[in-house]
Amino acid sequence: MHLRQKNFKDRARRLRFFEAALDVLRHTTFTPTTKQNPEDANELFHRFYGITRDDELFYIQVKENNKTGRKDLISIFPPN
Repeated sequence: MHLRQKNFKDRARRLRFFEAALDVLRHTTFTPTTKQNPEDANELFHRFYGITRDDELFYIQVKENNKTGRKDLISIFPPN
């Protein structure tokens, strides 16, 4: 996961959104923004957004392999 590449402070900042991100991914009725990976034609990137109980906005990025249909959580992050 992309999160492992971040320093401790940034990792902690992102992990506070983890539980809310799982809830968004499980229950969203909105269509995410989807883009093809410019480096690999067999991959799509889906971006969802969510809001925590404390009204904090955050984004979730999921990578999908077109051939296998496998989806991997890539990143959870607040807006800059």
